[in-house]
Amino acid sequence: MKLYETIKNIPDSEWLDISEVKRDEPLHIGRITKELLKGEILEREVIKHLSAVDSSERGYNIYHFYVEARKKEVYKFD
Repeated sequence: MKLYETIKNIPDSEWLDISEVKRDEPLHIGRITKELLKGEILEREVIKHLSAVDSSERGYNIYHFYVEARKKEVYKFD
């Protein structure tokens, strides 16, 4: 399932912590609120989704996602 599909029911003010799965160890991409997340990352497949970390004393939750690695672009020259 694509990241945009997975997060559609999460409120815009919640935080997403995203890592890219590449070989044996994940590469941390960053943490951002859902409303600010834009671009090609939304089209990546979700490999793993962990339960939200409850930060209710702060007023938000953090959702952890592991997404597929970025595909390398292959350029062809004529």
